[in-house]
Amino acid sequence: MLLAAVCAAQVPAGHGQMPGGDHVGMQGSQGVMPSSREDFGAQCGIGDTARQSALAFRRSQEGDWAMMDAGKIPTFSDRAAARVWHESNWMVDIHDGSGRGKPTIHTGQMCYDPQGHITAMIDRFMEMATCGCMRYTVILFATDGRVTRREQRFVNVSTNEQIAAPEGAKEFPEIWGFRKLEQLPFYSLLKK
Repeated sequence: MLLAAVCAAQVPAGHGQMPGGDHVGMQGSQGVMPSSREDFGAQCGIGDTARQSALAFRRSQEGDWAMMDAGKIPTFSDRAAARVWHESNWMVDIHDGSGRGKPTIHTGQMCYDPQGHITAMIDRFMEMATCGCMRYTVILFATDGRVTRREQRFVNVSTNEQIAAPEGAKEFPEIWGFRKLEQLPFYSLLKK
């Protein structure tokens, strides 16, 4: 399944470069937004990012979210999957492969503070049928929810080269809009 393959996907080298300046949270020493689960987790304040340490969720074809064993990988019938790590902060890794008949994958890494307010997000949307490209978006937030940094790029998946926004980009889904932990579609399952 596409979801299983994407869980291990990485952003091409150099994507996530952030201009200099002060902002909340997720900037490494070279100004690079980490995109691996381990690096993103470390920047989010999550020490143990092992798959088995997360709560795992899956969304069926009918749209219902359910918990699954943390070590399991989503099945071909699942439309989306998510993992949530919680220490003092929360880290969410979400993957949606339900592109309505089109080969698309929409993933997100999100960091939330102990109160459940978002501090950083990496959003990737990959569309292979028409543009063979990925939209890569990094957003950093202040403690009051104000956006302090936003960067968006489009990348040719075959060459890893940055490209201009493709003609069909207006049809791409919006970036993930879960600004508070409680807005996650499986939030009620987190509280169980």
